[in-house]
Amino acid sequence: MPSHPRSPARSSVKLPGGVLGRDYLKFLQLSVDDELASKGLFADAALQDAMAAVRSGFMRGAQPAMKVFFDGCQFWLASHFHRYEAARRLGARHQEFWCEIRPGPKDHAIRCLSGTPCTPVADRHPWPG
Repeated sequence: MPSHPRSPARSSVKLPGGVLGRDYLKFLQLSVDDELASKGLFADAALQDAMAAVRSGFMRGAQPAMKVFFDGCQFWLASHFHRYEAARRLGARHQEFWCEIRPGPKDHAIRCLSGTPCTPVADRHPWPG
């Protein structure tokens, strides 16, 4: 238990403990920019493989972790969109994904999905690749 539970956060990117890091998130917890969702930023072969993984029950253990930014309210998907799309197409609304969760707004997720390098907010160790 913290010694000063009511002390103010030091910065606006400070998020509650237990939210950041690696964890499982369900399909319904993830948010995706509508414009990017309509562009299909993935290869058909990757989508077919992801759909097979969802059908066979192996998607939960898929590696590497999906990159996700958390803005304090929503989890914005920033990588591996084909996995999300596979679950959407199959109606697997309770599908879980292994995710790397960092603080940051929707704009960071959009940059990552559109091919711009992902650099998490207030993080001196950006995601590789």
